Amino acid sequence: MNVSTSSLAGAITWARIEDDFFVGSRDGEFLGFIDIEESGVYVVCNQFSRPVGQYSELDSAMAALSDASLAALEQTGVA
Repeated sequence: MNVSTSSLAGAITWARIEDDFFVGSRDGEFLGFIDIEESGVYVVCNQFSRPVGQYSELDSAMAALSDASLAALEQTGVA
């Protein structure tokens, strides 16, 4: 498993579980995942396994999950 981390407080930590599956977390809290379809499309789902979107680039998929997690925090009044 490869893990990508950031030294920034509150940054997302990405874990590559398999070649085609990434999990995002922040401060130990699960945010969602990215699954790579056979066609090469990156499918993003939130922490409730609800689709966020489909993207052609991994960076875009990761940014979408980050944005979705911030929006969820704002809706709950945590952010």
